[in-house]
Amino acid sequence: MTGISRSAALIALPVCAALLLSACGNDSTASTTAGPAPAKRSAADPAVAKLVPANATTAKVAVFGDWAPEEYVENGEIKGWSVDLAKAMAAKMGMTFTYTATGFDMIIPGLDNGRYDVAVASLGVTPDRLESLDFVPLQKEGTAFGWKKGSGPNIQKIEDVCGKSVAVLTGAWEYKYLTENNPKTCGSNPMKIQQFKDQPSAELAVTSGRVQLVAAGSGKLKYSAKQTGQLDTSDLLVNAVYNGLGVKKDSPLGPALKAALQAVIDDGTYARIRSQWGVTSQGDLKTAVLITKAQPEG
Repeated sequence: MTGISRSAALIALPVCAALLLSACGNDSTASTTAGPAPAKRSAADPAVAKLVPANATTAKVAVFGDWAPEEYVENGEIKGWSVDLAKAMAAKMGMTFTYTATGFDMIIPGLDNGRYDVAVASLGVTPDRLESLDFVPLQKEGTAFGWKKGSGPNIQKIEDVCGKSVAVLTGAWEYKYLTENNPKTCGSNPMKIQQFKDQPSAELAVTSGRVQLVAAGSGKLKYSAKQTGQLDTSDLLVNAVYNGLGVKKDSPLGPALKAALQAVIDDGTYARIRSQWGVTSQGDLKTAVLITKAQPEG
């Protein structure tokens, strides 16, 4: 979410009332988990599986529970295109992933303390996050703005947001990006940035007329606008960044996840899943990367 700036995934999800880059939510975890029981490794791609540590047959995966269509919970089931991709990658690795839906603000701490091995949370890559995490992005996405349908703000450039109230998800890339750029962009007519515990609350504040704009990843906002019919969205995209999967810094799973993503890109699975979810865009990847503090460009 670029709320991390104003703009930031792995395989099926429960509702978190709302993740970490959503990626958004409250600080409680959902009780719902998903995933098959651990099984002996049987990889679809031996070249990928050989990069997985010998003793690693399972991984605990945190999923942001409220960031459709990337990852979300519906009727107790973890869903989303990033979840579907994570499942396909796990198969290439010969691993069993178990998924737990949780609030966005619990994901990074959970990776840091070992509660989770992987995050599927549309995590945007930022310098701060690179201090403790490595990333395998699933797409490149920018921040967009949405407003109550028919209310008509003319957002064609970032300066058009100056002086307006803007709702963002707590902890999202959009919040960091907009806050840091507010003085430079808007000067004496700053954006009035308001944080909300989950994305639905941020969008409700706008559709109810309490806040003028909502800022989030373009894919998320356009999906919400289509599903609810209550938002219009800008064509303007700012601060395009990689977002997707996160692991703890120097995790041995990082190189294996990168190889698994490249395998599903090469065999067409990536394009098929993205197309099925209607999220094919200029942000689609052709080459998988592993982004670390030492190699921030992958």
